[in-house]
Amino acid sequence: MKKTIFTIFSFILVAQMAFAGGIVTNTNQSASWVRMMARDASVDVDAVFFNPAGLTHLDDGFYFQLNSQTVSQTRTVTSTFPGLNNSKYTGETFVPFLPTAFAVYKKGKFAISGGFTVIGGGGSAEFDKGLPDFEYGISQLPAALSGVGAKTGANLTVNGYEVDQYLKGSSSYLGFQGAFSYKINDVISVALGARYVLSKNNYDGYIKSIMFDTPNGLVNGVDFMNSAKPVINGLATKLTSVTKIPDLLNPYLNDYGSATLDQAKPILDQLDPSYYPNLVAAGRLVGLSDPSKFTIKELNDKIVASTPEFNKNIAQLNGLANADLSDKALEVEQTGSGFTPFVSVDFDLGSLGFSAKYEMKTNMKVKTKVINDDFGLFKDGEEVPAEMPAMLALGARYNTGGLKFQTGFHYYFDKAAKYGKRNANGEFVTNGEEVNINGDKSYLSGNSIEFAIGAQYDINSMFGLSAGFLMTKTHPNSIYQTSLSYSLPTKTFGFGAIIHATSKIDIDLGASFTSYDKYEKDFTAYKETYEKSAKIFAIGATLKL
Repeated sequence: MKKTIFTIFSFILVAQMAFAGGIVTNTNQSASWVRMMARDASVDVDAVFFNPAGLTHLDDGFYFQLNSQTVSQTRTVTSTFPGLNNSKYTGETFVPFLPTAFAVYKKGKFAISGGFTVIGGGGSAEFDKGLPDFEYGISQLPAALSGVGAKTGANLTVNGYEVDQYLKGSSSYLGFQGAFSYKINDVISVALGARYVLSKNNYDGYIKSIMFDTPNGLVNGVDFMNSAKPVINGLATKLTSVTKIPDLLNPYLNDYGSATLDQAKPILDQLDPSYYPNLVAAGRLVGLSDPSKFTIKELNDKIVASTPEFNKNIAQLNGLANADLSDKALEVEQTGSGFTPFVSVDFDLGSLGFSAKYEMKTNMKVKTKVINDDFGLFKDGEEVPAEMPAMLALGARYNTGGLKFQTGFHYYFDKAAKYGKRNANGEFVTNGEEVNINGDKSYLSGNSIEFAIGAQYDINSMFGLSAGFLMTKTHPNSIYQTSLSYSLPTKTFGFGAIIHATSKIDIDLGASFTSYDKYEKDFTAYKETYEKSAKIFAIGATLKL
């Protein structure tokens, strides 16, 4: 029962709180992106991240850009599990300042660039009522205890429960990158670079103050269980003794199997005076209103047929007797780092341009530091894979007068990466490896894709308006989706403006709103529904020196 109450599904690496992009990768890396959604063929300063080869199209000079995003995200888990006090659990994420910074020095055919990004995570998800996984086992206790009381006559009636629970997961995957860009000719430019990623995840939570609502009022759960254990253990012992009765009766079935208990009583009394009353009691436990009128064989067959259910009840009773309702706390930190090499190419055909960027997989593990883990979920010192997948980004741009278009396509190689998920043997596996858990062959059935389109219209030499649309499709199997870690397809709309404040200063303003498809997971006796929503407001400033 301790595991039933306090076991949580594979704990997430909260970098999976990615705000925009793939399952773990943030692509919302500039205010220009927020207002336009498609920046993969950018030839502006944010090309440091989106299209490093395109930096060769800048005028000679030094450029610096700083972006700030204010991000809010709501996660909602709804459960139909019977007996829960709450059916809906909400997690809130609010990041007042999510920064990115880019710097470029362009001279002739060469450009050198550097950037700081929050490439994954960047905030915290706070569930002030915890999550249903914490509460499922607790919610079963009132019915289980009341059932034991009804079978034994003990005063174990429990009408409900109260619990104080809380969970917070925070994550930051900070990226520090540099790249060298070169213009081969008037059409082709290339770039080569790498990103150093620093990862830090924190988990904090607790379950405490479990109380039972009884006819006598609220009672401390630990105290109630201590008083109930003798009754629970007694019932388990009684059921165990019943399951052993067929072995006792087997030697007498041939000679006395057709005799009723009343007829066989004299013989049973000679063997042991306790046999007859024990058999009568066993008969009542298997549903016979007057066991004395049934034959020994009929009683034996009834007990044999009931034994599998009795064994199940015995296991449940033993788990119930061992339920640990004491206060429990969690405080864990994970840190790690890794490198992400990338290459970029840009093709400029005048008013039309194309780009491609390939980022290699970030091989990274985070080392676990357990400060307090009363749940037994983490191993101190364990290294957990927290890889970021390889990504292919393709982009196109088209400029015609004051109207500019961009499109982008992202392909994330999620199946080849490890996100801290385990197989049935507890071994870490890639998302595409066969695990064969609960009917699913792997955690992901396919790789994630994104498609974006955006446009900007320059009203005059000082102001421009823009808007865009981004669609993301991920392919999680059922085992990937839990209340702690789930991935949903998205649709994002962005809009905003650019202000050319001076010949050397540009200001970007943007806002985006993301809707997520709802996911419903069907368990044997209940369903869980996973939902999200997100908003981003951004401002960026670009300075040319």
